[in-house]
Amino acid sequence: MTDSAQNSQKDLLSGELVLPDGINYECTGCGKCCGGWAIPMTQDDYERITSVNWGEKHDKFKNQNLFRELKDYEMANTPYSYAIKPGQDGHCPFLVDNLCFIHSLNGPKFKPSICQLFPYSFNQTPTGTYATISFVSMGAINNSGKALVDQREYLESKLGEFKALYPEHEPNWTSIALATGVPLTWDEYMQLDAKLIACMSDSSKNFEDRFIAGSDLLIEEFNKKRERLGAKGNVSPALNWQDKQLIKALRKIYYPVKPLGKGEGDFNFYKFLAQVMLNGAFPVNIDLPGHAYSIEKLAKIPFPQDDPDISSLIYRYFFSRLFGKHYFGAGFGQLSVITGFHHLAILYALIKLQSKASSLQRGSVAVSYLDVAAAVRQLEKRLGETSLDGMAAATFELLMFSPNRMRRILAFS
Repeated sequence: MTDSAQNSQKDLLSGELVLPDGINYECTGCGKCCGGWAIPMTQDDYERITSVNWGEKHDKFKNQNLFRELKDYEMANTPYSYAIKPGQDGHCPFLVDNLCFIHSLNGPKFKPSICQLFPYSFNQTPTGTYATISFVSMGAINNSGKALVDQREYLESKLGEFKALYPEHEPNWTSIALATGVPLTWDEYMQLDAKLIACMSDSSKNFEDRFIAGSDLLIEEFNKKRERLGAKGNVSPALNWQDKQLIKALRKIYYPVKPLGKGEGDFNFYKFLAQVMLNGAFPVNIDLPGHAYSIEKLAKIPFPQDDPDISSLIYRYFFSRLFGKHYFGAGFGQLSVITGFHHLAILYALIKLQSKASSLQRGSVAVSYLDVAAAVRQLEKRLGETSLDGMAAATFELLMFSPNRMRRILAFS
């Protein structure tokens, strides 16, 4: 950015902490958050934690290589330089009896900085810093503990830690768009934001209809601005091959069966486009270890619409994404509002398909709360690990702007 653009950006950002209603969190001590990734550490974290001879503190750590230096591409644009290596079970080696041994021995301030912040997320915008929580955490999944609105002082301290860890973090909200080529002011967006949250909160409708209502109001606004669309109205319920390949491509990213290699977690434009546009002859399956289920088979399995626990989880997850502005602009890949919202709707369809596949894998056609919880947790983790470059974002705009496609995928799932 130029100096004037940087100053304009700083003027836009507000530090006031905004907290969501209906979202609770306290750590449940389950230990499930501490697996599936290498925990990154700053230089200060590394020096502090390696100053302890852990082998003297617990037999588990004797003669163990617990840390590694990050590779250049892992360090790029981060404050981190080292990582705690996962154990053979994929969990942090410092997890003892489902509790953090570092925490229990030396207190919470001794843990890596990222662990001290988890699962809190802070998104700085022109109307405040919106606090949300990661649904990787089982405490978030189960809505355990005190309401976030009753933890303002504590969350203010966490926001201070976040700013200290990421002092250069300034999300760019200077050029948000309703759609490609259709700019939107922040005030205009906030008016739409209130309506979108109202759509998502309308418990008289199922979630498919809530997403459709949100899409309709965005398309109506688009028509007011551009007086053109041609994609609204009745749609065929049948998926076309491009719809199916989009599901396949997204699922490969968000629900990988095998660990992804370097760069595979990002939306490589050429690989993504080739998979969606050129592989129409291949079947589209939901793969789980040892099993593959066609999406046509999964579509026939009912998804619980009246289970209060499942409905609460799904509502809180997508409300949190909307409230936290984690689906468009600086919140996710600089996508337009319409494409970002349609992406959320398609993610709901993926959660349904993944949950159904999980139920079949355990020998049941009845989707359970645990099936849905596992699908949400894995999706949340992958969303936190993926990124969109400019070409991938353009592909998203091309493939997910259509309200028709969104409706077909919702109806099918």
